[in-house]
Amino acid sequence: MPAPNKNIGSPNRPMPKGRAIDPMRVLRRYWKGLPIWGIIGTIAGVGAYFLFARVYPLYSSEIMFEVRPGLTEATEIGTTDTISDKMVERVAATQVYLIKERSTLTDAVEDRTMTQTKWIKVFIDPESDRVLVDDAVDELLEQLNTPIKNGTNLFGISISCHDPSDVPIILSAIAKSYLKRTKDLDDESFRENAKLFEDEGRRINFMLQDLNDDLQAFIQAKGLTTLDDTRFSTEMFEIQQLTENLTVTRQGITTLKQQYLQTAAKLDGTMESTMEDRLEAERDPIIIRQEQVLEQLEAALRAYRERLDPSHPQIKDAEISVQATRDQIESKIANIIHRNLNARLRELVLTQEQLAVSLERTEKEIETKDTTLRELASNQSVFEHMESTRKQLELQRDENQRLISSLRLMQLRADAGRIRQATPSIEPREKSFPKIEIMLPAGIFLFVAGYIAVIFLRELTDQKIRSASDVLIIPGAKVAGVLPDVHEDPSGLESPELAVLHSSEGVFAESCRQAWVGVYRTLQQSAHQTLLMLSSAPEAGTTTVIGNFAISAYTSGLKVVVVDCNFRRPNLGSMFELDDASLGVADLLAGSINLSSAIQKTESGVDVVTAGTPANRLFQRLGSERMKSTFAQLRDSYDLVLIDAPPSIVAGDAVLLANLVDAIALVVHSDRDDRGLVARVLRELGESRAELLGVMLNAAVGTVGGYFRKNYLAMVSYSDQEDEYED
Repeated sequence: MPAPNKNIGSPNRPMPKGRAIDPMRVLRRYWKGLPIWGIIGTIAGVGAYFLFARVYPLYSSEIMFEVRPGLTEATEIGTTDTISDKMVERVAATQVYLIKERSTLTDAVEDRTMTQTKWIKVFIDPESDRVLVDDAVDELLEQLNTPIKNGTNLFGISISCHDPSDVPIILSAIAKSYLKRTKDLDDESFRENAKLFEDEGRRINFMLQDLNDDLQAFIQAKGLTTLDDTRFSTEMFEIQQLTENLTVTRQGITTLKQQYLQTAAKLDGTMESTMEDRLEAERDPIIIRQEQVLEQLEAALRAYRERLDPSHPQIKDAEISVQATRDQIESKIANIIHRNLNARLRELVLTQEQLAVSLERTEKEIETKDTTLRELASNQSVFEHMESTRKQLELQRDENQRLISSLRLMQLRADAGRIRQATPSIEPREKSFPKIEIMLPAGIFLFVAGYIAVIFLRELTDQKIRSASDVLIIPGAKVAGVLPDVHEDPSGLESPELAVLHSSEGVFAESCRQAWVGVYRTLQQSAHQTLLMLSSAPEAGTTTVIGNFAISAYTSGLKVVVVDCNFRRPNLGSMFELDDASLGVADLLAGSINLSSAIQKTESGVDVVTAGTPANRLFQRLGSERMKSTFAQLRDSYDLVLIDAPPSIVAGDAVLLANLVDAIALVVHSDRDDRGLVARVLRELGESRAELLGVMLNAAVGTVGGYFRKNYLAMVSYSDQEDEYED
């Protein structure tokens, strides 16, 4: 049997980072609380509206500023018509920073009009009767809003106060301080730019004077008489011709080297002689004479054969002479080829040496002429660079003069600024806070959202396994199958035991068959025959799952036997209407009976080996060699062996059996077993030699929007339609 692959999870599946929750299932469970908390939120929202309207009303207004395209040239008649949205956002964000600068707000607080407001009286020191400017600025920084109108060139400032008459006064003071601040910054920028351009102009003039002196000195020092392009000089043409000769010579040397290597290889015997070599050897006079002798001998042999019997001695002698002559010709051809190759090798060496001398002479000529040409090109390049630099400096000087003139003209124009006030401040007539259309939905939302947050937090902290997604949270775990709760079966199934046999048309029975198909497919892929099924905690339904899987396997044509190794609480025999205390596994391990005596036939077609008599139920024997040999005998007699074991939390029997079987499946009861316990059991089973198929989730409860309810109803509907067609 092939060794089982230890595989406790799908390595290609990314592990979930947290518990997966079905929102519809959770909301369906707690839906009655939603309208209750919605009503409570409505009452709270209305109450908050009247409370804030009485004790904390707010009135708001705003002043808008326009971002103007500005001037691109000082001589433009007007500003450009458009400006990009991104540029508007950048300018507006910069201006908002200036508005909220402490120096700007300090000037606004110290404005004389601010003394008319009730807002400023809060910040007057009763002892000195002076305004606490820093405290007032801090309050403005908290209350001041700077909206930016998307899709327009507008941004602004807005503020909310308890007295509506204070709003326009405060906004006007801030706008006045801000516009003064922007004008001061623009004037300072103009002055700094003008000074920068003037300094740059002086620097350019000094550089021009120095460059003219250097240019004259360079011409005299190098003795330049012509400025023709070196690419078309006589030296360049000579270098090109020498380079072409150099290339041809190098190619010839390369070809000679290849020919030399081929000839040497033929002489060494590492390469066969070509047909041309043989033809050249055959044209040698010695070979020609030998060929003539061979033709004469062959003619004599043909004459003998026409006149004499084939066994005549003269024919035999003639044949020997012909063959000897042929061998002699071949030997001489080989010698001549070797002679020719040696001669060719000496000729190639001589030719290669001549080409090498020519190559060296050509390279020296190229090097000499190239040095002369480089020196000429270097001097010319230096001169051209100096001349180009002079022209660039002259252009920079002219451009700098133009910029200085434009800057001075632009400073004199009133429309050169980028910002202007677009709207005045108006005293508000309606409260901006509170508003019933906001307070009412906010109250409902806060209370309902709080209720939902509490129930979802409760679901997240719950460690119970309720669905297949909860199993996948466990590192390395995978789902082998999912079986529904028996109460989810619309056919009214009373007991899940052997449901595939007694209620084969029900939803639970169909789910068992589907789960078995998935498990059996995995067993087939690895050629497994023995499957150990156990649970992490009691009452998980392991025995029920084994019974239904056994019936499903039998109906599919397999020869099946179930073995009850649960010595603590055996129930497999009674499920098949047998006595659990009858002779079985315990007696077989004690050596009191043989295997054939322990196997019992049932009406369902599934063979059963019960736990055995209570006196012989020693769980220490489950890991014995006798148990191992028993499983080996069952593999030879049956297509499938299903083993029932006690829960791992109450007994260590499963660990003893795990190393004796081919595969293991862990049965987990939905809404009962903890993820931590299941993870620990999976780790323990993963250390065994058997392949861990995964977790079989039993008694999964479906809900609307949940896991399996729609699938179950589809099964029942399809079965009902089949019954109607049969009628």
